[in-house]
Amino acid sequence: MKILFTDLDGTLLNRDKKISSENLEAIDYASRQGNITVISTGRSLSSALPYIEELASVQKQSYAITYNGGLIYDCTSQKILYKKTIPLPYVQYIFQQAKKFHIHCQTYEDGYVLAATDSEELREYAAHTSMPVRILPDPPGEMTKEPFKILTSCLHGREHHQAYRRSLEDWSKDKISLFFSSDYYLEHVPLGVSKGNAIHILCQLLNVPIENTYAAGDAENDIAMLKAAHTGIAMANGTAEVKKVADYITKSDNNHGGIREIIKNFIEN
Repeated sequence: MKILFTDLDGTLLNRDKKISSENLEAIDYASRQGNITVISTGRSLSSALPYIEELASVQKQSYAITYNGGLIYDCTSQKILYKKTIPLPYVQYIFQQAKKFHIHCQTYEDGYVLAATDSEELREYAAHTSMPVRILPDPPGEMTKEPFKILTSCLHGREHHQAYRRSLEDWSKDKISLFFSSDYYLEHVPLGVSKGNAIHILCQLLNVPIENTYAAGDAENDIAMLKAAHTGIAMANGTAEVKKVADYITKSDNNHGGIREIIKNFIEN
């Protein structure tokens, strides 16, 4: 058995946020040969669920990594296999720090995006993920569960967002991990959580050797995954830093069957 771990946005999904028929057919064919394609995304479980179900429809075994590795889900039995969350005092501190920098900050609970105020960034995110939103005066203070992640977003001003990130570096060293998942999104996850760590956890659970793993992605939050897998693959549309650590760079981008290319070159053989 071989496992292909694939990011969603910019990798498995095209510009229309859909899995193309050519990619789905390739995943179906790989499954019938006894292999598995696993979605590995920074999205929440609820946001990724339509794509998870689409892959589950063509695979006998189906798994998903969500929240950048904070939650591993068995799609067939609909069970959580692994989860790690952020303590609520940390959530409070991050929201306060983001407010000082006037940067949009949000987290997640029960399938909702939670934010303190409406913003262009929040509306863009909701449109992008189709997730429902709750505006609360003090999201951390009203939460009843520890979240899997926090996201800050800055559509205008990457340097300002970088300055916010630097402001957290000393505090976060023994508390959380930080990395960008796009030009606009900064992910805040439990310390040690990453798509790469999730690969090792799932492979141990399934008793699959790392030598049989492949990972495809396009952004900074995919780098740990590409390094963890036996073969790390950057999409043609990926960032320079992702391509730098990759063992292979696709010729086709996410809009032209890049995942099909990977399956044909690595999974079918």
